[in-house]
Amino acid sequence: MKLNDFEQYVDDIIMERGRQYYQEKRTGIIENQQDHRYVVAVTGSDDYLVAVQLDEQETIVEVGCNCPYTGGPYCKHMVAALLALRKEEVHTVAAKKVSSEKKTGTVLPVKTSLREQLKSSLSRQPKEKLINLLLDIAENDLTIADEIKAEFNSGSDEKEKWIRLMRRYIEEAKDDNGFISYRNCQRAVEGAYKVVARARRACDEQEYELAADLALCVMGEMTGMLQFADDSAGDVGTIIYEVQDVLVQITDTVPPGPKAEKCFLKILHEAGQRRYHDWSEWRMDLLHFCIAVITNPRQREQFEQYLRKISLEMEEKDQDAFFHEYESEAIALLQYELIDKFDGKKAAVDFLYAHRNFSRFRELAIQEALAVQDYDRVEMLALEGEEHDHKLPGLIKKWKEFRVEVYRLTKQLDKMREVSRELALSGEFTYYQKLKTMYDSAEWAQIYPGILVEFAKQSGYMHNYTSAIIEEQEWEKLLEYVQKNPHRIVDFYRPLLAKYPEQVYELFKEEILQDAARSSKRSHYKNVCSHLRLLVKIGGNHIAADLVKHLMFEYMRRPAFCEELKNVKVK
Repeated sequence: MKLNDFEQYVDDIIMERGRQYYQEKRTGIIENQQDHRYVVAVTGSDDYLVAVQLDEQETIVEVGCNCPYTGGPYCKHMVAALLALRKEEVHTVAAKKVSSEKKTGTVLPVKTSLREQLKSSLSRQPKEKLINLLLDIAENDLTIADEIKAEFNSGSDEKEKWIRLMRRYIEEAKDDNGFISYRNCQRAVEGAYKVVARARRACDEQEYELAADLALCVMGEMTGMLQFADDSAGDVGTIIYEVQDVLVQITDTVPPGPKAEKCFLKILHEAGQRRYHDWSEWRMDLLHFCIAVITNPRQREQFEQYLRKISLEMEEKDQDAFFHEYESEAIALLQYELIDKFDGKKAAVDFLYAHRNFSRFRELAIQEALAVQDYDRVEMLALEGEEHDHKLPGLIKKWKEFRVEVYRLTKQLDKMREVSRELALSGEFTYYQKLKTMYDSAEWAQIYPGILVEFAKQSGYMHNYTSAIIEEQEWEKLLEYVQKNPHRIVDFYRPLLAKYPEQVYELFKEEILQDAARSSKRSHYKNVCSHLRLLVKIGGNHIAADLVKHLMFEYMRRPAFCEELKNVKVK
């Protein structure tokens, strides 16, 4: 994508958020690191760095950000950085300077960040003046006042002050009806990010109870907020992932003993809250963290007692079969983790086999059998899985793939070929290619025509048919297919052009005429004209010229279409 039109590749919500960041002047230093690579500082809930690599034509070769967002390929910080690069035109300035600067390796700062400017000014002021300035600001902004109270208070009520700050951001983001729109959702979670940052510091300072309290308060507050917020951009989900990172840090570093026990009780208590009844996955994650800090039989009994309780609640709930299956499997996985931790490998493996009706358990049991080279058991479990999950194509594929691996390891070539063929015919073209490697060329010449016939019968997997034709260089069959489906000529003209140029031009003509007849707006007209330009490019200029004349006459009452046609260069 180009720097001047990257918007069309970014989700609308993320685009709007990034533009808002840019307009709020949250982009700071833009550094040219030579060879058209830039690093842009962007201030959000934290300070993040966005790296952008351009080429000579201002195409964005690569863009990345060190923020935790995982909801898509681009985040709001990237958008803000790209807008800053484009608006300031630093890429063109830097491109002119870089040749003279390369020898010294000079970094080119284009502008100084607001943070740096303020730091420079504030560092020269006396302490009393800075205190008065902060007091004046805090008196006019209760959110800043709450943040100062939380940040500089380490007493017994520190947790409450951080919670108050988090809730202040949430309240300010609500509209008159108490709802938080997706536009304001990012603002609503800014307080939560500040609390998470404090939780991380507490963990680093070995204040594990405070860290757990703060992390779990954020988890609970954000889960509750979903009842009255539009989280289309994934802001709440992202902060919850941050909380889970803190919980990992706590459970990985807290030493066995009273602190670990208290963390265990806090996490277990939070998992039991009603707010997680509609967010089962997050509740199961919390219970997983509990297991990490269980160190004695008493804790284990508490945990197992809780699992029995939620199992009973689940049985009483009116829920569909899929969700019931999901929760039952998640609870069983927790039981398995517990057994594996305390009762030894044999007990854990026995539990796996006893619960292999769950796909995750069957997979774990197969991996366990593979590890000890019990190939007969792997085959048995995989075949059993195919029968058990016969209505679930994704799982059937998984079990068949395990069988292929077993037959490879045990050198059962005929069985490996048989299952690979089944996988190929079920839509996995890579298995067609793998199957081909299992035969010599003479054998394969006898095998593949039958598979092509089978592919041709599968209307839902025609990509397998065309891919196999190209793989085997059956150009006549490919031409026949495209003649029956002229709209596919754009996809397959390349391999056909050398051998059948006139037929390719005619197919382009047929598709362009049909496409023009279906067109009703400018975007459609542009598409027709792009095909005309492609026809010219591949040598069909005379046909394209005739088509332009015909279309100009046929659609003379569509000025937008005629305008686009005039831009097609034909001789």
